[in-house]
Amino acid sequence: MNKTKILKLFLSIFITFVFFYFFQKIVGFDKLLEFFRLITFKQIFLAFILYIFSYIVRTIRWSYTLSIKDFFKLFKLTVYNTFFNIVLPFRTGELSFFYMLKKENIHITESTMSFIITRFFDGISLLSLFFLAYFTYTNSFILGFISFILLPFSFLILLFIFKFIKHEKVKNYNQSMINFRNVSMVYFLSILTLIFKFSAFYIILPKEANLDFLQSILASSLADLTTVLPIHGIAGIGTYETGYVGILIFLSVPKDTALLSAFLVHTFILISSSLLAIFVYLIKMFKL
Repeated sequence: MNKTKILKLFLSIFITFVFFYFFQKIVGFDKLLEFFRLITFKQIFLAFILYIFSYIVRTIRWSYTLSIKDFFKLFKLTVYNTFFNIVLPFRTGELSFFYMLKKENIHITESTMSFIITRFFDGISLLSLFFLAYFTYTNSFILGFISFILLPFSFLILLFIFKFIKHEKVKNYNQSMINFRNVSMVYFLSILTLIFKFSAFYIILPKEANLDFLQSILASSLADLTTVLPIHGIAGIGTYETGYVGILIFLSVPKDTALLSAFLVHTFILISSSLLAIFVYLIKMFKL
């Protein structure tokens, strides 16, 4: 391990430690336990079902950017890639995507192009939903709607860049996979994925949190954006909560409520993604 990696690992541990320190100082883990006890089994069940739907939609999305059409193979790809992205530092979990596709004999060109397109729309859909929620929250729905409609057209910039790539396999991929139908479906499914996921995050919150749906979407969107940072806490702990809490404090939500909600949502993500990864592994192991 070189010095840069050691420094990044140290920073990840430091960020997580600092978050836990301030969490204990501002809120306290005793209040966190009380907050967790307010959640009902019905909430957990509904939130988990919606979270699973977000994985299913994301799985279908891959079929528009990859030649693989087998649902379980794509679902396994989705589950493992998401899980490793959450638990591994510095976005190294993305390597699992290329590794799994290589085992399926997918050429690196196809996997790279698919990765670029889907990650591009991950970002665009996040921004679209964030602006739509923010402008709606501030009584400027028209501005939010315009952003929601226009932002996807930024994909034209990516298409323009692709034209300068003379590699034959890239050209073939562009001709076979990049068309109006596929691009439109990727954007639509990206938005739908976020709606299911953010709805799950909203439902898991106890009513005592007093957060409305738009506030929850804004917090979840900004928290998701922190995952692209080159350095974050262990399993995202600290950085994810910072994004979630930051916008809520800006919206005048009390600090303790914002911190408790952020920690709860992140805990739900970690547990749910782990359960799905275990489920897929057991299916593969026993060939169910």
